[in-house]
Amino acid sequence: MLVSTKNNLPMIKKEKLEKIKFYIEHSKSENTRKAYSSDWADFTDWCEFHHLDSLPASVETVGMYIADLADRCKLSTIQRRLSSIGEAHKMKKLPNPTKHHEIFLLIAGIKKEKGGRQESKKALLLPVLQDVIDRIDTSTLIGVRDKALILTGFALASRRSELVAINLEDISFNDLGVDIRINETKTGQEELIKAIVFAHNDYCPVKALKSWISLANIGSGPIFCSVDRHGNIKGRLHDKSVATIVKKYIQQLGLDANTYAAHSLRSGLSTSAAMYGMNDTSIMKQTGHKTRAMVDRYVQDGMRYKNNASSILKHLE
Repeated sequence: MLVSTKNNLPMIKKEKLEKIKFYIEHSKSENTRKAYSSDWADFTDWCEFHHLDSLPASVETVGMYIADLADRCKLSTIQRRLSSIGEAHKMKKLPNPTKHHEIFLLIAGIKKEKGGRQESKKALLLPVLQDVIDRIDTSTLIGVRDKALILTGFALASRRSELVAINLEDISFNDLGVDIRINETKTGQEELIKAIVFAHNDYCPVKALKSWISLANIGSGPIFCSVDRHGNIKGRLHDKSVATIVKKYIQQLGLDANTYAAHSLRSGLSTSAAMYGMNDTSIMKQTGHKTRAMVDRYVQDGMRYKNNASSILKHLE
């Protein structure tokens, strides 16, 4: 005789709801979740200080908060804060105040006043990448790591969070190069495997990666770790350290380190690939972009000096 599940329905329903909640909360990358959490905390603190309700928040409350941010934050920060407020309301199945027409008009006004174009960091193009690698002292453990980190980050066209999230278990070397499974993706893709081919020169990311793994004696877990001044290998490298490492060598070249960041590796591969004639499909396959909008910007940057109409001046004598 089958046991009736009628009395178990509340418990089953509760377990299902908990599972649904878990999957929804993990639908975005860890960095995105951290950003949302930080943004939401800022908004709730602001509301508490002004004795206003944060959930649900009125259109007027959101408008006043955004107007206050406009005096001290970049447009990109304001837009991210709006997304976080909207996500919090959607999770609670409440009306989303950030989608109101007044908020759209407010953002349009701020964009016009502050300027809509975001200041982007320079792409680390091949000639500069070569100079950077040549500056690295590979007689030290830190130098070997930095070379592997920069070349791998460039070749993968990876985000900094993806780069530091790589574990030894995600890497598979082969006769053509290496396959690397990307686990921490911004877009939440289930699995993304990227390949890096041998360069067979001093700037080969596959060779640099192998050297680092061997010298650091990494048997499992995180590939890119912090190293103290005594050469002791510590835990997983923080994603913000990628920018610090890039800037360190850029500064040694006498260039303005403030114009470069971790993203310079990602944009550097994309732009350089376009300059060497790679099509946008090949570039998207390596970057993991789902749409062409951002990749098209890289391609345009890369093609700016190729077949340029001003080159006709070279025919003058």
